[in-house]
Formats: sequence, structure tokens, C-alpha cells
Amino acid sequence: MAREARVEAAELVRETPAVAWHTLGVDEVVRRLDTDLDRGLSHDEAAARLERYGPNELEPPSKTPRWRLFLSQFNDVTIWVLMGAVVISVVEGQAPEAIAITFILLMNGILGFVQEYRAEQALEALKSMSAPVATVMRDGVEQDVPATGLVPGDIVLLEAGDKIPADGRLARVSALRVEEASLTGESRPTKKSTDPLENADLPLGDRDDLVFAGTSVAVGHGSNVVTETGQSTEMGRIADLLAAQEDEKTPLQRELDVVGKRLALAVVVIAALVFGVSVWQGSELTVALLIAVSLAVAAIPEGLPAVVTVSLSLGVREMAAHNAIVKRLQAVETLGATTFICSDKTGTLTKNEMTARRLLIGDDLVRVLPDWAMEPAERAPDTADCELMLEIAASCNDAHFTADGTLVGDPTETALLVAADELGRDRVRPRRVGEIPFDSERKRMTTIHAVDGSRVAYMKGGTDVVLDLCTSARIHGETVPMTDELRAALSLDNEELASSGYRTLALAWRTLGEDEPSEGEELERDMTYAGIIGLVDPPRAEVPDAIETCHRAGMEVAMVTGDHALTARAIGDEIGLSREGGVVTGVELEAMSDDELYEIVQDTRIYARVDPEHKLRIVDALKRRGHVVAMTGDGVNDAPALKKADIGVAMGIVGTDVSREAADMVLADDNFATIVLAVDMGRVAFDNLRKFILFMLSCNVSEVLIIFIATFVAGRPALLPLQILWINLVTDGLPALALGVDPPDPGVMDRPPRGADEGILVRERQWQIVWQGALITMAGLLVWGFAEYVQTDYSGSHVQTMLFTTMVLTQLLHAFDFRSATRTVWSKESLRNRWLVYAFLGSFVLQLLVIYLPFLQRLFSTEALFWQDWAAIVVAALIAVSIIDLVKVTLARRGR
Repeated sequence: MAREARVEAAELVRETPAVAWHTLGVDEVVRRLDTDLDRGLSHDEAAARLERYGPNELEPPSKTPRWRLFLSQFNDVTIWVLMGAVVISVVEGQAPEAIAITFILLMNGILGFVQEYRAEQALEALKSMSAPVATVMRDGVEQDVPATGLVPGDIVLLEAGDKIPADGRLARVSALRVEEASLTGESRPTKKSTDPLENADLPLGDRDDLVFAGTSVAVGHGSNVVTETGQSTEMGRIADLLAAQEDEKTPLQRELDVVGKRLALAVVVIAALVFGVSVWQGSELTVALLIAVSLAVAAIPEGLPAVVTVSLSLGVREMAAHNAIVKRLQAVETLGATTFICSDKTGTLTKNEMTARRLLIGDDLVRVLPDWAMEPAERAPDTADCELMLEIAASCNDAHFTADGTLVGDPTETALLVAADELGRDRVRPRRVGEIPFDSERKRMTTIHAVDGSRVAYMKGGTDVVLDLCTSARIHGETVPMTDELRAALSLDNEELASSGYRTLALAWRTLGEDEPSEGEELERDMTYAGIIGLVDPPRAEVPDAIETCHRAGMEVAMVTGDHALTARAIGDEIGLSREGGVVTGVELEAMSDDELYEIVQDTRIYARVDPEHKLRIVDALKRRGHVVAMTGDGVNDAPALKKADIGVAMGIVGTDVSREAADMVLADDNFATIVLAVDMGRVAFDNLRKFILFMLSCNVSEVLIIFIATFVAGRPALLPLQILWINLVTDGLPALALGVDPPDPGVMDRPPRGADEGILVRERQWQIVWQGALITMAGLLVWGFAEYVQTDYSGSHVQTMLFTTMVLTQLLHAFDFRSATRTVWSKESLRNRWLVYAFLGSFVLQLLVIYLPFLQRLFSTEALFWQDWAAIVVAALIAVSIIDLVKVTLARRGR
């Protein structure tokens, strides 16, 4: 079907009032969709509906052509100013300047293009989550059809392992559990039923009679009536949310835009002023224009865009070496400003695997530590009772290891099997001779085994159900009657575990008589209670320390999950997130206005049972509060909020394609602690960005001032445009790159993050640029005055060469002023950055070549310098750098 037809059908569906399918009975759903549970749709009707609703696929994203992506790298004010400099250089016949600047622009564009080429494929990744084939009933015949051919009213048959192809209302279920973590954040498979629900506004994770596209069947089987397809599914709704999120500029991008605009205005004003005054003084138009072009080139930091891009690229490379893969260059800088991390629970703060953490052996509570050591709460349990309990957990269990050692089965049963293997003695599970399967109505499972010549029934299930079937219990190594008091006490213990976020299963057993059969519910009587196991998806071991580091660094962390409130609160307690404010649920969020959410979002640390729209609202509220928000997650449901946040952080191992493509950063090791390391490196990257931007701009100020002053005094250009360009590109460029990889200052993560509005060029820094530029200008003026008025026999080009070299040497030395904001430039700390030392030596050697090689002398209009010239240059440069260093250290000691 053509794209126009698909879009029209999708719009038709969106305009139709939404039906709360989970509140309708199966018969009513069948009636509304005009279908038949046994026969399904006819082929003709399916074809007609396919024509009406369109294929069961998401609308393909509009791709940005490569050429347009490349051109977008030049959509920057600073770049436009440089393009203007190219035009002026061409008009004035300054070919070397034009070629050099054009080369810089092209290299900057290529670097940005390579980094961002694969950054916008989130919607395409969503398509990979759909099932390629679905089993349906058509004309009463079971058949496989392409998932794209499904339509509302189709009857889909579901088996364990199937990926669900479309949203639907369940019609029949048999022990059906569906893995919905990628959509809802629920850490364990959701038990499904066909019973209608009353509340139309239930979160997705509580709609137990529905299934959703992109999720998968964990165990059991069933059938469903397709209710929504394509863009109308919950997956399609997330795709719409994702597409609606626009990329926002980072603080650095906004700041560089401001710098570019100010530079453009300054260049125009200064160049026009100088040109007008020069003409008024009687200079020829060509000379006046040459002076104006010189000032324009001096005012523009030609290397700034390229240095920023290269520096951020080096930061990206360094982070990738530490498992933090950054997809957008500017995200490196934004990481350093992060003030609030909104983290998904499942797979991010936790391991995303159910694990036994509590054992109630009889009535003795035992904590199971992460290393599988057992820690009794009070008295040590009976060893034989513990072994019996673990044998029941391992035997009344369908999970198993494959030939290659892979553990397969329901997550709850695999957790029980792992616990039995880790905590108990080596055992061979007794041969199973019969079973009564688990059923959602019975809420229990019983297996019969041959043990030492007898048959033994092992049972596991809901605690209330199992206790009601027990007439005795194993307590402290003895079998005692199950009295009402004992049953009530065990139920209370179970409730305490459940209220702490544990999923509990009770275990029981009895020996069968010789005349009893090996199947049938009549066997489930007179059981002996053995114990209760508490299961939970535990936190990652490194998470509590990582959160503590965040707090020390002035950042807040909130858990935002689709899981149940009790589970979320239990994990929050364990990792140090819980606050007096308690847990805010999705239902409560739904009832809140944006203003009400704004009031509570600052102090709330746990959100449970939330939907994708809720996550977006939370991120919006935090950003309104002035926070720089990082959102972490791994599921499809996280993708819109990942893109909306200032920094979207996805998991690389368990994360979905959708979340990885929507994010700005991907954690290759799925380690929450890696986020903290990335923030640390982001802060260092910003510190270094600030260093080289202030360095470059102070150097540019000095060039503008020296040309402005010397030109008016002497009546001729103090420096030629190509000489100024050489200073900006070579002597500024290499040291600036070296400052971009400057070693971090101590205590980077012991200080609060910079304010969201705190830019690089705050008023204090603007003043720093001016006074440092003025002192560099002083060095140039000293040498220029010496060459112009003391050494009166020097030619104009020789005077220019001395001034040219003075500016080069002073600026190279000035780079060392930025190694530390508090320590003197003459300390050994200045040599700690070996790249800066190499940059100084390399740039100085290049300057010597320009002065002494004949063909470069002709190109740059330079002359060889004498020893007395060098003495004047070195003294002037050292005076300027020493004064800058003295002022810097003095201001630092005064706390400024």
C-alpha cells in the first residue's frame, strides 16, 4: 500500500475514540470487531480490512539525505563568519588565506558528519521489534501469515517463545505469562488472564487481559483477538512520542552561537570603523581595506570550530575506552552539567534477573547475601530442613540446563534452581513420575517423584494457598501440627516479605501412600509446610556506591520504573534512594496537573507503575526546575524520554535497539557506575573546553588590539592577514588541542555541577579575556616600539617579523597559564601535560621555519631575526606571561 494510504488510515484510526479493550468481556470484543473465536476472519474480510487499516507496521521514518546531513554541519554562526572571511579574502586576492580557511571548514564538516551519520535511526529500529510471522485462524484453518498482514479482528494463536505481533485482547489462556519488561519495565513475566478489568485508566503493566506488540510469551499458551495494528499499537504510540521529540541544542552549542553572533557583530563594527578612519586619514582604499581585512581575520578564531570538534571527538574516544559510547559530540560537554539522573530500575539499577534473597526455613528467617552466604536473622535454621526446602525448590520446577550449560525456563523457576544449586549440596533431582501443572486459578504446582522406593509429592505456590493445604509443618527440625496460630504467624512473616518487595513462594511436601495415584488434585492434601522463598530482582552491587558518588558531586538520582510500588520502594531502600516523600505511582501522576508535578518533582526519588508519557512529563518538570536531566533506560518504553532528556543513556547489552538509537550515550557494560565515570569525564571535558576557548579568545583580543593600536600609530598594517591567520591556526591551534586533553584537576567529583545557565563566557571570564589579551598586546607593543623607534634602520617587514614572532611566543607561553587556575605557571604542574609541551615545541619550530626558510619568507613576508631581536622578544613575552600569572594566582587566593 502507498505511504499516503497508510498515513490516511493511521489518521482515521487516531481520530476514532480509543476503546478501553481491557474493560470489555471477550464476547463484547468479538462482537465489536465482528469476528469468530473458532474460525477467525475470512480471507476476503481480512483483505478488505488490510485495505482499510493498512499493513501492521510502523510508518517508516523520513531519512535525512547524506548530503543534507553534511551541509547541516555548516549551520553555525561561527562558521558563517568564517565563510564571510573567505569571501573577503577572495575579493582582495588573498588566496592563501581563503584556501586555509576553506580547508579548516571542510575538515570540521567532515568530522561532524562522520560522528553523527548514524544518530537518527530510532524509528527504524522499532520496526525490528515486530514479529515477522504470526499464527492465525483464517476461515477456520490455522495458518502462518506475515505479521504485516494482521488486521483488527484476527485471532492470533500464542505459544511459549512467540513474539507478539500486534496489540490484542486475550480470549483463551493456559498458564500464560508474557515478558513485558521492554515495554512496561516489569521485571518478571506478567501473568495473564481473560477476565475483564473495571478501571479504564490502568497502567499498561496492570492490563492483564491484553497483550502488546513487541513483547514475547515466556511460558504457557493462548489466543487473542487483534485490537490494534501498526501505528495504533502501544509500540506505534511510543514511535509517535519519539518522533515528536525535537533535538535541543546543548549549552555549549547555545554558547558558541552567542559567541559567533557577538564575533560577527564585532568584526563588522571594528572593520567598518577602522576602514572609515583609515580613509579619513588619507589612506588608499586598498590599504584601508587590507587593514580592515586584517582586523577581521584577527577577531575571528578560525580554529575554534575545528578545535571544539576535535577536542570533543577525543573525549568521545576516551569515554568509549571506559564503556561509555557517546553518539553526539556535544553530549560530552552536557554530561558535565548533569544535575539530575532519572534511572530506569530493571536492568539498570538492578540485574534484571530474579534471585532468591530471603529464606523462611520453618519460621527461621535467613538472608541470602550476594555471594550466596546465608546469614540467619536470629537463630540458625535446621540444616536438614534447609536441604529439604531446597530440594523441593529444585524438583518442583520445569527449568533446566541445556547440553551447552544454558539455563532455560520461567525466570522464577530459574531463580529457584540457581538458589538450590548455590545454597544446597550437590544433588541429582529425583525422577519425576507425575505432576499437576501450575494453573493461574489454582496458584500452585505439584510434582510427584520417586525417592528411596517411595513416592513423594512436592508443592510450590502462593503462600496462602499452600498453607491452607498443610496440616503439619517442619519447625526447628521437628514435624509439628499446623495450628491456626502457626498458620497466622507464617502468614504474617509472608506479608512482611511481600511488603518489602519480595515475591514469595511457599514450599510443602508429603509422602504418598502405596494405593494413591500419581496425578489428580486429590493428592494435594495433608501437606507438610517446609518454608517460604523470597525472590527479588536485586540491585547491581556497584549501584549504592555510584549513587553516593552522585550525591557527593551534587547530583540527584530518581528511580522511574514501570514495576510495582512495593518492589520499587524495596530496591530504593537498598540502594539509598528512599525519601520521606514515599513512592509516586503512575495513577497518581495521571491525576496531577503539570503544576502539581512541578511542585513535587524536586523531592521525589521513586516513581512506580509509570507509562512513557509519565516519563516525559517528569523530564519536562525537572527541566522547568532548571535541571540538566540525564535519563537512563533499556526498554522501548524509555525511548521517548531518552530523547527528550538533555542526556539519554541507554544500556548496550540488555537495551533494545530503540533505546540505543534514541540515546545520546550507550553504556557498553550496562553498568550504572559507568554513568558516574562519564559525568566525571564530562566535567573534565568542559573544564578543558573552557580553558582553550578562553585561551583562544584572549589571544584574538590581543591581535585585534595590536593591529588597532599599531596601525593607527604607524599608518600601515601592523601584521598581514596571512601572518594573523598563521598565529590563529598554528600557534593557537596546537596548544588549544593540547589543552583539550589536559589532565583533570583534583576533586572534580567533589564539587557541585555548574549551573544550567552558567556558560563559558560569564562576565568574570569576559573580563579575564580582555585583561589577559591586553597584557599580551603590551608585549607586542614593547617589541614593536623597540623595532620601530629604537632600531630605526629596520625595514617595515623586519618590524612586522619581530611583532609577528613576539605574538607567537607570548601566546604559546600564555597557554601554560591555563594548566591550573590556582598554581603558578612556573611550577612543575605546568609540565604535567606533555601534549602541551610538545605543542609548544612543535609550534615554535614551525615559527622558526617561517622566519628562516627562504620560500616561507617570501610567502609570509618575513625576514631573519638577529640575536638582539630574540632577546627583546623573549624578555617581552616573559614579562607579559609573568604578570598574567601573578594576577591569576592573586585572584585565586582571594577566592575569585
